[in-house]
Amino acid sequence: MYGTTLNYDSHFFLSGVNPDIGVKELSGVNSLDIGYQNASSITKPLGSVHGVTTVAGATSQTLSLSRSLIYQDPLLSMTGSSSVVSASFNYNNNSAYGFESGYLTSYSVNCAVGSVPKVNASLVVYDEMKSGTNISGSSIPPTIDIPSQGSITATCDHSTTNRVLGFDYSLSIQKIPYYTIGSETPVEVKHINPIEYSAAVQIDVDDIFLASGFSFFEEGRSDKNLSFSVKGRGGNNLQTLTVPNASLVSEQLNASADGSVRLTLNYIGHS
Repeated sequence: MYGTTLNYDSHFFLSGVNPDIGVKELSGVNSLDIGYQNASSITKPLGSVHGVTTVAGATSQTLSLSRSLIYQDPLLSMTGSSSVVSASFNYNNNSAYGFESGYLTSYSVNCAVGSVPKVNASLVVYDEMKSGTNISGSSIPPTIDIPSQGSITATCDHSTTNRVLGFDYSLSIQKIPYYTIGSETPVEVKHINPIEYSAAVQIDVDDIFLASGFSFFEEGRSDKNLSFSVKGRGGNNLQTLTVPNASLVSEQLNASADGSVRLTLNYIGHS
């Protein structure tokens, strides 16, 4: 009684439909947020001075997490149309709170000189999140392989002759649930294509200038070769990130009295 649950007392387990994924206990988690919100409204019946609280929509249940990219991330493979995710947060002698039907809706990676790459992910849950849902099973601990800035590769416009300082990569996935009368959970969850990608690359300028402001309309600026590779210290590939059908949509050049000239390239893509 009046105790507290510390970080080393907590464990987060994840499982997917892909048999190669199995049950994974995620390491390197910096923060985890699980919660729900019910939509409600106050109805004011005729002839009554009292209100009535009524249900105004489906319950919104979400999970978001932030972690260091210190081994191959299993979440990135859960972007397909049938990629159902189950998860549980275990603490206090393996007491668990979790769900069995969640879907990845957004995923992002940040890499910068002098820091360990960071991953952020958000999921939406369509079955009931509740205590007692435990998917921990038998999980093999991953081999930790912390990347350094020398093991991160960026391939984009001007990356061969200028210094890449960092990049931000993200994708978003749209899911639409369908409900029927008498059902608290969706009878079907539709995956809506395309998956949308975006990336911003920061470059220390050596020999480049911004393109013409109207070049996107004149040349299309599409089908760019854009990829990022993150390897561990031992050379093993941890994550390969690509932007399909990439288009360069904007550039920002920054010069200041106390720093170097820097260029930020912004891309979008889809698949």
